[in-house]
This record gives sequence, C-alpha cells and structure tokens, in this order.
Amino acid sequence: WAEEVCYLLSDSDSDSDMESDDVMEESDTELDHVTSLERAAYTTLYLLQELQTSSAQVSALTAASSTSDDNANNSLPSLFGGPATASNSASGLGGVIIEKSRFLMKLSPRIRRLESDTVKCLVGRLEELLVEMRSVMERQFHDDRAPPDEDDDGIGRGGVHPSKERERQARKRRKENLLLMIGHCLRGLALLGKGVDAESAFARVAIMPIIRSKLSMGKLDEGGSRGECAGLFFLLDDIANTVASMYGSILRVSEGMFAPAERDVNVEHGNGNDNEHENDNTAKGWSTPMEVDLVTCGVWVPVATALMADPGIKMAIFSPGI
Repeated sequence: WAEEVCYLLSDSDSDSDMESDDVMEESDTELDHVTSLERAAYTTLYLLQELQTSSAQVSALTAASSTSDDNANNSLPSLFGGPATASNSASGLGGVIIEKSRFLMKLSPRIRRLESDTVKCLVGRLEELLVEMRSVMERQFHDDRAPPDEDDDGIGRGGVHPSKERERQARKRRKENLLLMIGHCLRGLALLGKGVDAESAFARVAIMPIIRSKLSMGKLDEGGSRGECAGLFFLLDDIANTVASMYGSILRVSEGMFAPAERDVNVEHGNGNDNEHENDNTAKGWSTPMEVDLVTCGVWVPVATALMADPGIKMAIFSPGI
C-alpha cells in the first residue's frame, strides 16, 4: 500500500513537471512572438525614415537643380568643360537618388500598411497581456487572503502545500514574463511614435474597470452629508492603492524605460534675488518629454475624465465652495 501511494505521488509530480514544461514552452513561444513584433516596429521605423529621407533629398535636389539652371542661363559657356563635367556627375548622383525615391514611393502604400498593421498588433497584444496580468494579480490576492493549509502530515513548509508552492512559483514566473512582454509592446509603440495608443490601451483595459467598480455618488458622499464630497479623498486613495497593487510593477517598468534624461540648466541670478536656490545655481530639467507616460495619461487622466463625465459628480466636486 505504501509503495502504491509513493508511486501515485511520484506520478503526480511527474505530471505536474510535464505541465510546467509545457507552460514554459508556451511562454517562450509568446515571448518570441512579442519580440518579433518589436523587431517589426524597428523595421517599419527604418522604412519610414528611408521614405522621408528620400523625399527630402529629392526636394533638395529639385531646388538645387532649378537654382543651377538659373545661374547657367545668366553665365557665359566655358571653353574647358569643367562645369559640364561637374554637372554630369551631379546629374548621375541625382539620377540614383530619384530612382531610389521612385522605388520607395511605389512601396509607400505598403509601408504605411505595415505601420498600421504593426501598431494594431502591438496594441492588441498589449491589451491581452494587461487582461492576463489582471487575472494573475487577482489570483495572487485570493491566495494571499486564503488561510494556510493544515500540515498534519508534515507535508509542506510553513503551512504551504507543495502543489500550492509550485503554483505560486509558476505564477511569479508568469508575472515576470508578462512584464517582459509588456515592455516589448511599449517599446515597439514608442518607436513608431504611438505612445498615445499605449496610454489609451492601458487606460481602457486596466484603469477604467477599476474606476467603474469604485466610483459612485454614495462613496463620494461617504463620511459626510450629501453634496459635501467628504469621501473624495478616500475614494481617490482607494483607486490609487488598487492601481498600485494591481499594475504598480507595469508603471515602474514604464517609468524606468521612458523617463527622460536629466540635464543641467544654469539659472542666472542677475537681479540680486538669491532667495531661490540660495546655494545652488543649477536646476534640474528634462531634455525631451516622455514617449509613453502611463502614470499621467494612463491613470490620472482617466480618473479626471470619469469625474467630469458624470454631471452629478462633476457638479458636486467642482461647484463653488467645495
């Protein structure tokens, strides 16, 4: 009997190992797919840049040729043929540029279609990953609130059954893979200048369901009389805590990925006013805006929009005297 029990336990462990191997293989396939989408974004960006550069070169060449024609009409012909030789070489180079431009112009509709399809695939994949991240975090919260298993047989460690420990480790690995894939999607959209699409997808899929589940007139007036909005602080604090617990890792990854580089800006104190920056004449500035700003445009803009969308809530919050 004991041998049969040991055999069944070992068989179940081997089945779980096979399942975990299948899950890891599927995760690697998904990661390869998302990575290929980012590479497609790089390729699309290169083609768009080539198209823009070729158009600019043709415009510059056309303007230069018109100027040289005007100068040639106003000058005497040369007896040595030097300018003609230079003009021939310039015309040869211009012919190559024009031929390349014609080729790229023929491909222009396909390049634009490639850009549209790449952005559509990246946004769709980002939405799927955000939905899966929400389910993973909800499952984690459920397990954290669950009481520990009884350990009468000495199975488990610290009141946690081995199967549940394996599930938690698998969920942790899945969360890390999701963060990695979400980073690929965000970078691909940022490369194509579609950070707004990433922000709107995050707001629509991740943040708006939280806002809808928590925002109500009753919660807004909680702790005070109707119309005083006494519960506004606690409502916003609850939304912020929920967003931080569910998607805080994504927000940290995005901030670390797209935070603008700091630069030093020298501040001159010319009028004798040294009250500001008394011992420091250097202020911190930023050279470029963030390509993807999930905290501002993905979280707080939807919150403000939701507060402004309901006429009753808008009147209660923004009426004079509140």
